[in-house]
Amino acid sequence: MYSQINVEGAKTRQEARTIDAPVGAMSAGGAALRRNARTSFDWPVHSLTLKPGAQVSTAESAGRSVWFLQSGLLRTQRHSYDGKRQILSLSLPGEIVGYESHLRDGMSVEAVTPCTLCRIDKRDFEAMLKDDQASRGDLMRQQQQQLDRLLWLTWSIAVLRPDERFSTLLVLASRFMPYQAQPDGTGILSMQLPRLDIADLLGTTAETISRIVHRLSESGVIEIIDPAHFRILDMKRLIASTRLGGSFEPYHNGWNIEKNRLNLLFGQGSKSREALCA
Repeated sequence: MYSQINVEGAKTRQEARTIDAPVGAMSAGGAALRRNARTSFDWPVHSLTLKPGAQVSTAESAGRSVWFLQSGLLRTQRHSYDGKRQILSLSLPGEIVGYESHLRDGMSVEAVTPCTLCRIDKRDFEAMLKDDQASRGDLMRQQQQQLDRLLWLTWSIAVLRPDERFSTLLVLASRFMPYQAQPDGTGILSMQLPRLDIADLLGTTAETISRIVHRLSESGVIEIIDPAHFRILDMKRLIASTRLGGSFEPYHNGWNIEKNRLNLLFGQGSKSREALCA
């Protein structure tokens, strides 16, 4: 029996043949499973790297595997019958993807940036959760954060103007994208989402996003270093432009990258003796 993976452009750290690895057996190209006295989870875990645009899961393939996102960003998206795309949510490093998959026809999960993931057979993952209370708690907290993220996106599209949505995204992105605080009080944000992805996430167009970016630059709130890097000159003014003002803090829920038990087991570069996906 084989676990078929619908991943285009994926590579394991050693050989691509682990993409079609037998369920319940360790393939030669898979990441070596750490076996020692402290490890009670004796099952195969495979490390994959994906290029932007590579497909992780669809409505047809969902439910067979669980994925731990070590690095990069994933998008959950759907296409309408007329071909228009909507990005429903983002998955952040350290999160489990696909455990409770509710993908419907036309929905898929794809890599936004270069990604590294661990693929785990869902039955093995469920067996681990049954025996590991700490991992169960971490997963429940992650699911709540993902729900908070979805609620924010739904609310912002319904209530905020496109410029307010984009300003809010910039502030939130400083929590989960590369952000370098500068000695002068400014900060450099590396925007990992392409303009089209930003537009499809915020329910607008790439042209509108471009106009908003230039207006923020002309008003002295940000400086455009290049299309993927912004210097945030005045974070307080940026927050004020979201219309949320002092009530902004609750909207950070769901957008923070956290380290927990799941990171010890599956995280990239984990030094834990229990690490399953090195």
